[in-house]
Amino acid sequence: MIEERFEQLEEKLAYIEMANAELGEEIFRQQKEIDALTKAHRTMLERIEILQDTAAEGDVEGGVGQSEKPPHY
Repeated sequence: MIEERFEQLEEKLAYIEMANAELGEEIFRQQKEIDALTKAHRTMLERIEILQDTAAEGDVEGGVGQSEKPPHY
């Protein structure tokens, strides 16, 4: 009876250890994905800032309110 209970506890412990390892692997995978998305987000913010600066420079150089006609006009 005690030996049977001991075996049950060993099985439960093995299951918990396996689940814990799987969760650790998933957390590691998710952290890598978060890092990649954070890097992509920063890059996009930098590109937007550059585009806004370029657009603002174009407004100053071309005169505010003046816009060039597209080539098909």
